[in-house]
Amino acid sequence: LKVTNESCCFFAGANATGPLCVEGDGPCPDRSIYSNYDGLHLTEKLYMHLSTKAYSSELQTEAYPFNVEVLANLNISLMLTGPPSFHTRDH
Repeated sequence: LKVTNESCCFFAGANATGPLCVEGDGPCPDRSIYSNYDGLHLTEKLYMHLSTKAYSSELQTEAYPFNVEVLANLNISLMLTGPPSFHTRDH
């Protein structure tokens, strides 16, 4: 993503009724370099980037405490039996 501080189409403003892009002003020719489409919605390229990080990132700053891949591969039997008990008997 090369453009992160402006939207792909000219933003009509928050008080606009209807589309957020100015009517008659087409979107940019290469949406893949923008992070924001219309001042409110992210572009497909940024959504793909964020979802890939959420799914497979090993960095805790991007997916904490687990990424989606780890959660999807958890052993279901562990979830059914519950956490181990650490209670001890009083003697």
